[in-house]
Amino acid sequence: MVRAFPSSQQLSTLVALARLKAGATYADVSTRRLGEALDLTQQGASKRLADLERSGLIERIHSGRGLSVRLTNAGLDAVRALYLDLKETLEYQGKELVFRGSVFTGLREGRYYISLKGYAKQFREALGFEPFPGTLNLRLATPAMAEQRHMLKLLPGVDVQGFKDGRRTYGPVKCFRAEVNGSYPGAVLAIERTHHDNSVLEVISPVNLRRALGVKDGDECSVTAYLE
Repeated sequence: MVRAFPSSQQLSTLVALARLKAGATYADVSTRRLGEALDLTQQGASKRLADLERSGLIERIHSGRGLSVRLTNAGLDAVRALYLDLKETLEYQGKELVFRGSVFTGLREGRYYISLKGYAKQFREALGFEPFPGTLNLRLATPAMAEQRHMLKLLPGVDVQGFKDGRRTYGPVKCFRAEVNGSYPGAVLAIERTHHDNSVLEVISPVNLRRALGVKDGDECSVTAYLE
């Protein structure tokens, strides 16, 4: 039975399939290609496809040695609805994107990475502030906002270069200046390597946002990201 509202994870997978030409017509899409598009392992991509098929959002048929995939009418409708929602949002917002989401505790890796000298110095030079060691993590409220989050990877922002520290290499980070709850300055991070999917927004600020906003897990916050 098809869900009335596909999850943000399902929508991001449907959009990736559409970009791989698996829209209204069948296309050969390997789990390797889909995994690369979504930054997943082949096993993870296979699970996504199985979930979409169970939900009636895609159809798969054997084609040669592999499988061909296409979106069902329900899958196409979900992508069209997302597109129209995003189109309306972007036309209205102009040079900013507004996000809403609920606060949650992540893997507590933000404190470590933000505190690294290779990042901290660049944040200070690029954004004009030294971030509080840690990120505010928001679980985004709607699938359209998750797709907005994905779009940040494609838009020009403030680039922080990757670096090497001993034997370990740290990847680049793209930032967008932001305002949190209309009160506190910060920046939204579009990280190349992250454990989070597009349903999560990571925010840094010169202040401890949890303390300054008086929020705890489950509380809702809004973030306005300014496009360069």
